[in-house]
Amino acid sequence: MREWTDMQTGRTVRQLTDWPAGATVAPFRRPKHLPDGCLLAHQGGPSGGEIAIDPESGDVRRLELPGRLLRLGACTDRTYCLDAERNVWMAPLPDGEPILLGRAPRVSRYTIEVDITEDGRTLVMGERIHDLRQHPTPSDWDAPRLMQWFARPRSGNIWAYDLQQDRLKRILHLDDVCPIHIDPSPADPRLVKFSHDHYDAYCQRIWTIRKDGSDLRPIRPQERGEFVTHEFWWPDGHYIAYKYQDRRGDPTIEQLPWGEYSPVPTQIGLADLSGKEVYLSDPINHYHSHVFVSRDGGLLCGEGTDGHGFVYVATFSMQSSRIEFTPLATVHTPYRPFSIGQHVNAGFSQDNRWLVYNDTIAGRLQVCAVRAEL
Repeated sequence: MREWTDMQTGRTVRQLTDWPAGATVAPFRRPKHLPDGCLLAHQGGPSGGEIAIDPESGDVRRLELPGRLLRLGACTDRTYCLDAERNVWMAPLPDGEPILLGRAPRVSRYTIEVDITEDGRTLVMGERIHDLRQHPTPSDWDAPRLMQWFARPRSGNIWAYDLQQDRLKRILHLDDVCPIHIDPSPADPRLVKFSHDHYDAYCQRIWTIRKDGSDLRPIRPQERGEFVTHEFWWPDGHYIAYKYQDRRGDPTIEQLPWGEYSPVPTQIGLADLSGKEVYLSDPINHYHSHVFVSRDGGLLCGEGTDGHGFVYVATFSMQSSRIEFTPLATVHTPYRPFSIGQHVNAGFSQDNRWLVYNDTIAGRLQVCAVRAEL
């Protein structure tokens, strides 16, 4: 474990991994806490796989799983995995014998996003019918190309497969958009959150649906020009959080379609499961690629963007609309717009003592940590 003092913040930063192929902590929307307080990460390279990192000691161990990770159970005592033969496994943590749950069906040759409900019973699969060879995802500062990409031909479906009953059902068909960010509830195995892959200010971004296809519901209904993005489940599953910008009447909305370059401030909102907004913060200090929350709901972390290259922490209370993000450590990964937040994936340790994140060290992403102290 290597340590240094961040020259811009004065904080001590730890580099927890140092592999030639790099390593990354689990994506920001995903549960990542293991029963012993370690955090889930992924070692890159041909011999890579899932690993557990102790942010306090810096110790790293490999997790021997029966396939690629689908999901870490929200109660952290199990993982769900999918192997090369499409077998679905539940592997108790830390070292339990894997249990075969069933086999995933072949749904389509198109891109499939696969997740599993919290009870391990139902696979939820997102089918994206589009041609990214003809319409590659932009990652530069060409606004017309970005808006053209949002207008590309596409459609999609969401499928639910009951592993116990061997039953496949299409629960939703979408025209002119694809489903993205399919994310079953951490508390209710019947409920699934997803989003539309459209320009965030020109569509209804966040939706929920039950795994039987009923009760399709918009979360935080939007007017055209209201920019809602980067949604995530609140830890108790009672709310869905998101970033918000009010760009109604903004004449630059298509010349500056990226949230980080918008002339309007960013706020953080929460909606309940009826879809109603129940919290909206005051404007925060600047736009963050992603924000996320600690397991107890008392801290938020942020990932700065162009001109704000830090990871941040702030206290949070539903009783206060004020959120003040404090920079903790410099992010060295080169910034690109409309990417996935530079793969920073910041999140808190189980005891809230550490903010763990990905950063580029010697040309490769590695896992780093800084004390989550204000």
